Amino acid sequence: GSAALVADGVHARTDGFTSLAVVLGVAGVWLGFPLADPIIGLLISAAIAVLLWGTARDIGRRLMDGVDPDLVQRAERALGGIAPGDPGVRMRWMGHKLHVEVSIPADDEPTMTQMRERNRSVEQAIRAALPNVGTMVAVPVWTTPEKPTPA
Repeated sequence: GSAALVADGVHARTDGFTSLAVVLGVAGVWLGFPLADPIIGLLISAAIAVLLWGTARDIGRRLMDGVDPDLVQRAERALGGIAPGDPGVRMRWMGHKLHVEVSIPADDEPTMTQMRERNRSVEQAIRAALPNVGTMVAVPVWTTPEKPTPA
């Protein structure tokens, strides 16, 4: 769950591919194709730019307490059959752990035992679907019927 370690892994992979591309460029020049070196250089530059953009986006998102939208979708799919209605899922990174808050619509008036069981089910589903979940909070949200507007 460490964004810094992921970025370091991308850097190491880029170094490996760059070294391999340099060997291919040298082999191309050695075999009589002098444009191999500049072509490989341009390809390396393009690959580094693409990887830099992705890494900067991921690190920037993490710095701004953002979460990959795929994680939110995975949480919502995991809650599909458990939480009634449309649960609201909010997440943020706290170090290497993910803080998850789920708002569960409660149209009925559940007992404390039912709420505790629902919260336990929600927490189990979230922890099974997502990596590095630290704190998990499930909050019931009661909906109120709309009041008629006075004439």
